[in-house]
Amino acid sequence: MVTISAPHRGTWGARPAGNQTTLDHHSWSGLRRAMYVARGVLGALFAAELVLPEAEPDQVHLLLTEVGHLDPAASAADRRAALVAFQQAAGIPAHGVADGRTVSALVKAARELWELRDLGLAPMP
Repeated sequence: MVTISAPHRGTWGARPAGNQTTLDHHSWSGLRRAMYVARGVLGALFAAELVLPEAEPDQVHLLLTEVGHLDPAASAADRRAALVAFQQAAGIPAHGVADGRTVSALVKAARELWELRDLGLAPMP
């Protein structure tokens, strides 16, 4: 006959309630680092315009020209008005600033136009 002994309190392998260990310094610093990274990632996902800087004006000018919202010889004031018009057409907040959301929409529109041109469905510039 085999006898199996079990602890008197709790289940096997469990520590008694009064003997619980606390997290050491390394565990807390690792947890703190993980929370810092998670905060940055979530901030970038939900508030990209706060994390990303405004795009280069020359690049915005080229993209607006490519999608047909701006004349190549236009001034900076015209670029802002064209940016507002593009933002309104794209259904994003029209504030005239080339934030992350606006630049993403501009790049998407330009890529779609390039694909249509490659297929012969849109006129070449």
